[in-house]
Amino acid sequence: MSAVEAAVAVPEPWLEIIEGDSPMLLIAPHGGRAGKAAQATLHPKVNDLHTAEITRELAARLHASALINSAMDRNLIDCNRIPQLAERAPWLLEILAQRLAALVERFGRATVLLVHGWNIIEPRVDFGLGVRTYGRELRPTGSARVSASDNFINGPLLSLAAKLRAAGITPTFGLRYPAGGIHNLVQAFTERHRESPPSPLSRISAIAARGVVDAAQLELSVSVRLPGALRQRCVEAITETFSGPPQAAAPSDSHLSIVRTPLASRGASATAPVRVGMEFYDAASGIGAMASFDLGTPGFGARIMMLLGERRVILCTCEGTTKREHDRLSLGPLSLAIRGSSLVLEFAGAAVVVPDGSTYLSIERALATGILDPRARVTVEVPLSGDGPDPSVLFGPGAIEGAARDIAPVFSIATGEATLEGRHYSLQASTRAGVSFTGLGPQKFNERRMIWALVHGEDQAQDAIELRRIDGDGETEQQTARLFSDGNWSTLTLTSLAIEAGAPESMPHRLEASVAASAGDSFNLLGTPIAFVPLSRPGLNGSRIYTSLGFGTFQWGTRSASGMFEYSRRVDPASANDGDGGDSDSD
Repeated sequence: MSAVEAAVAVPEPWLEIIEGDSPMLLIAPHGGRAGKAAQATLHPKVNDLHTAEITRELAARLHASALINSAMDRNLIDCNRIPQLAERAPWLLEILAQRLAALVERFGRATVLLVHGWNIIEPRVDFGLGVRTYGRELRPTGSARVSASDNFINGPLLSLAAKLRAAGITPTFGLRYPAGGIHNLVQAFTERHRESPPSPLSRISAIAARGVVDAAQLELSVSVRLPGALRQRCVEAITETFSGPPQAAAPSDSHLSIVRTPLASRGASATAPVRVGMEFYDAASGIGAMASFDLGTPGFGARIMMLLGERRVILCTCEGTTKREHDRLSLGPLSLAIRGSSLVLEFAGAAVVVPDGSTYLSIERALATGILDPRARVTVEVPLSGDGPDPSVLFGPGAIEGAARDIAPVFSIATGEATLEGRHYSLQASTRAGVSFTGLGPQKFNERRMIWALVHGEDQAQDAIELRRIDGDGETEQQTARLFSDGNWSTLTLTSLAIEAGAPESMPHRLEASVAASAGDSFNLLGTPIAFVPLSRPGLNGSRIYTSLGFGTFQWGTRSASGMFEYSRRVDPASANDGDGGDSDSD
């Protein structure tokens, strides 16, 4: 190493270095926290909460060396991006090169594990090796190189996968973040960068080209990062796998076939997903929920978000392709099925509890306050009547082609129960089921306001109303209003629809509408918001969409009702300076 190289290899205070006594190097690239600079941008990236602590614990258990970013915001320096390291922290690349060379010289080979966070909730660990899974094959993504040997993949990694499954954690190979992008740090530990100009990078790649380095990215979902039993089981599985002498490969009949030559893209087409599911609100227990599944190719995901009281949020998100069986949709711990004359929603699994949902304008801030409920459960049963809409189309092949988009929703009083944070609740909830009420879809808008409400009269007849107003550039692009009564839908004229809030993080202070029927009758709907969560999501052309989403009670003349509301507005990049969002980007 030259004197110049030695000079730039001095670490800055945000990098924590742990000395080890094994052939293993652990790296936590995103262990910092977002600062004010990130909060002032429209689309900041989310730091991988708790990965610094987990890496520190693994280093102690495995007697491993570790490089831990414990304080640098990834929005300033993304330590998983090779160009950013080369430009903004070349000394860190030099330290990596030195450490890798020292491990290989001492032990003959090295194992490198990069610990990341994946912002889904379902207990999962995704292995990033530059590949995705196709049946029993692992194939490179794009021009990626495979970052580990066949023996490592079919030995320690398959062993770790088995231990994770036994611990209730689902392992996958490249489901979300395959670590195949040319700038991903995992790709530095392959022969891909042997000719790269930065000297430390080409030296790292040259060592890897000798076949003496196995590198893998471990994407830990939120539930296996938050303190608790799941996290401990995950740490113990990793510790058991990589402690002691190298493990033998798994039995040959369970091996994965690793294709190392990048394959030409097959150009698989993707279809816009159809989002189907259920929303319900029980004013007596104060529980409202939105559960939905994405149907389409490639797979997208499923989720359930529950609001408890005014602002408490309980959330589980799942990623992958929804499993479609006869009259049943499922993904992870969430399912929706027709059973006899009922539509049944079930959830049983880990969920993250955020005490104040207003923090969801920033995913990072919300998750930083979250605690894990490892045994959340919800069951809701919606009775189906013979003269109402038939939800069976939601489960058939036509749902993906879009037939489900036009089916009228099912409105009913549902019964069920929930166990949240160890407390049991009985549910009798106003419910809407069918195509998701709140899916953003591809539609461009400046503002969107929506309400659904289930109304009950003295005769126990159940009437429902759905209202939507979508505004574009200075004009109303779409207004729809319809009433479900006596088993039939009728079209109404939406005269006005107002949902107003003083700020994105504030509960709406105005919730009202007026409509007119074809016979000339008109009526007002006056709402009282009770539970709500503000959300911030990426929009079209670099914009951001701020959403107030929640449940409340309504007054329709002398009749009472309960239901759901949404107000969304689009903010252009030039005018946004608050909130943040996004997801981990480790590929």
